[in-house]
Amino acid sequence: MQKMILALVLLTLLITPVLAIEGNSVTIRAVAVTSGEVQKGVLINITATITNGSGKVFISTGPYAEIDMQGSARIAAITACDLLGIDFTNYDFFYSIEADAPIVGGPSAGGVMTIATIAALKNLSLRDDVFMTGMIYPDGFIGPVGGLKYKLEAVANSGGRIFLIPEGQSITYEQERVVKRVGIINIVSTRYVEINLVDYGKKLGVDVFEVSTINDALKFYTGYEIKTSKANFSVYTYSEMLRMLAERMRDNLKNYEIKGNAAKLVSDADNAYNAGNYYTATSKYFQAMIEARYQMYLSRINNAQQFDSEVANIRKEIDYLKNYLKKESLGINSIQIIAAAQERIGEAELYLEKAQNSSSASEAIYNLAYARERVESAKVWLSLLNIIKNDYEISYQELKKRAEFYISEASSLIIYAESLSGNSQLISWSYDSLTVAKKLFSEGMYAGAAFSAVDSIVESSLAIEASYTTNLNEKVSKAKQNAENAVGEAEKSLTPILPAAYFEYAENVENPYLKLMYFKLSERLAKLLTIMAKSGGEVELVHSDFVPQQKSAIEDMIKEIPGFEIVLGVSALLAGYKILKRRD
Repeated sequence: MQKMILALVLLTLLITPVLAIEGNSVTIRAVAVTSGEVQKGVLINITATITNGSGKVFISTGPYAEIDMQGSARIAAITACDLLGIDFTNYDFFYSIEADAPIVGGPSAGGVMTIATIAALKNLSLRDDVFMTGMIYPDGFIGPVGGLKYKLEAVANSGGRIFLIPEGQSITYEQERVVKRVGIINIVSTRYVEINLVDYGKKLGVDVFEVSTINDALKFYTGYEIKTSKANFSVYTYSEMLRMLAERMRDNLKNYEIKGNAAKLVSDADNAYNAGNYYTATSKYFQAMIEARYQMYLSRINNAQQFDSEVANIRKEIDYLKNYLKKESLGINSIQIIAAAQERIGEAELYLEKAQNSSSASEAIYNLAYARERVESAKVWLSLLNIIKNDYEISYQELKKRAEFYISEASSLIIYAESLSGNSQLISWSYDSLTVAKKLFSEGMYAGAAFSAVDSIVESSLAIEASYTTNLNEKVSKAKQNAENAVGEAEKSLTPILPAAYFEYAENVENPYLKLMYFKLSERLAKLLTIMAKSGGEVELVHSDFVPQQKSAIEDMIKEIPGFEIVLGVSALLAGYKILKRRD
C-alpha cells in the first residue's frame, strides 16, 4: 500500500507541470458536427498555448478526437510559424479542445486552430462573433469540409454574426432522409438537397463569407493581416552554374547509343538548353540517361549472375560516395550541393533495393538503370563544389536537430494525408522520400536527410490538396509568388542555387500539379536555408483596410460562388508525368 501511495504521489508530481502550462494563451470558438446517426452542429472551445520549447505539439481533447484532429493541430502550429517567419523549433504548442458532445473527428478545425496559434504568437485579440470552418493546408490555404448547414445553425445558436467557410462552398448539398411506407414496410432512402448558405445564413441572422487563405480569415478575426512583400529574384542569376550542370549531364550521354524515347528526351533537353532553361535541360538529359541505360541493360544483362554483378558494382560506387560525402565540411552554400548529392545517393540505394525485389525482369532492369544514373547525377552535382564561394560553416548539431524535426513533420503529414484519403501516387512518392531521409539520417548524412524530408513534406501536403483543391490555377500562381519571395529573401545572405533550380523547373514543366510541387519545394528549401543562415526574421502584421463592422456594410460584398467540384483525373495526370518528378 505504501508503495502504491508513493507511486501516486510521484505520478502527481510528474503530471502537475503539464497541467499548469505557463505561456501565452488564446481561446477561439469553433463549430463541429456531432457523431451518431442524427447529426447537428455543436460549439467547441479551442485554447492554444505557446511556450518556449523545441517544436513539440501536444493536444488534449474532450470527449475525444480522431487522428486527423491531431494532424490538424500539428499542421496549424507549423503553418502559423511559416506564415509569420518564426522558427517552429523554438516553441512548444499546447491545444485544449473541449466540446459539449462527442464530435466527428475531422480536419475542419485546422483553420481556426491556425488563427488561434497566430493570435497567441503575436498577442492578438479575437472577435467572439466570428466563426470559421475549414481544413488547413501547409501553405496557408483553407480547404473544403462537410456539415456546413449544421455548423451554420450552431453559429446562429451561439450568437455568431459572421461565419467564414472555404472558398467555393456557398452552395452545398446535404443528405435528407426520406421514409416511404409501402404496406407494413418502411423504405428508407437518401436524397441530396441544394442549400445556398448565404441565403440560409441571412434567415438565421448570420453573414456567410467565403475565404481562401488564413490571411483572409485573419482580417475578420483581428483587423490585421500578414504583410506580404515582394523580393527581387531572377533565375538567370544562376544560369552559369545551372548551365554547367546541364553540360556535364549531357556529356555523360556520349557513352550511350541514343535512340527511341531517349532520342526524343535529348531533343527536348537540347531545346530547353538553347532557351536558357538549363536545369530543365539537366532533368531531361537525366531522363534520357535512364532510358538509354535501361535499353543497354536489356541487351547486356541476360542472367542472374550478370544482374548480381551490376548490383555489386553500383553498391561499390554508392559506398565510396557515402564515405566521401561524410567527410565534406558543410557551409551555408555548399550544404545545398552536399544535400543534393546525398539525396541522390539515398535514392540510388532505394532503387537498388527495389531492383532486387522487383516483381518482373523488366521492372528490375529499369530500377537498376535508375539506381546507376542516380549515382551519376550525384557526381554531376558534386562537380559544382569547387565553384562555391563566400561560404561559412554551419552548426552540425543544429543541422542534425533540423533534420530530425523535418523527418518527424514528414511522418505526421503522411499519416494525415492517408487519413484524408489523399492522392495515392503522391503519398507513395512521399513514403519513398521519407525512407531516404530516415536512411540518410541513420548514417549521419543530415543535410540530405533534411532535404529529403522536405521533399516528403511537400509531396504529402500536395497529396491532400490534389484530392480537394478547386482553385488550381490560383494556387499555382500563389505558390510561384511565395517561392519567388522566399528565394529572393534567401539571396540576401547566401546563394540559393537548389531552390533557384527547382523554381526554373516549375516554370517549365507542363503538369500543373508538378508546377505546384516544385514551386512549393523551392519555397520550403529557400526558407530552410534562410533559417540556417540566421537571416530573414519575423513577418510584420499590418492593419487591414477591410474590417467588417455591421451587416449593412458588408452585404454588398457577398458573392455567390458555385459549389466546388473535386478535381477529376488527378491520378491520371500525375501518372502520365511520373518520370517528370525524377529531376536530375
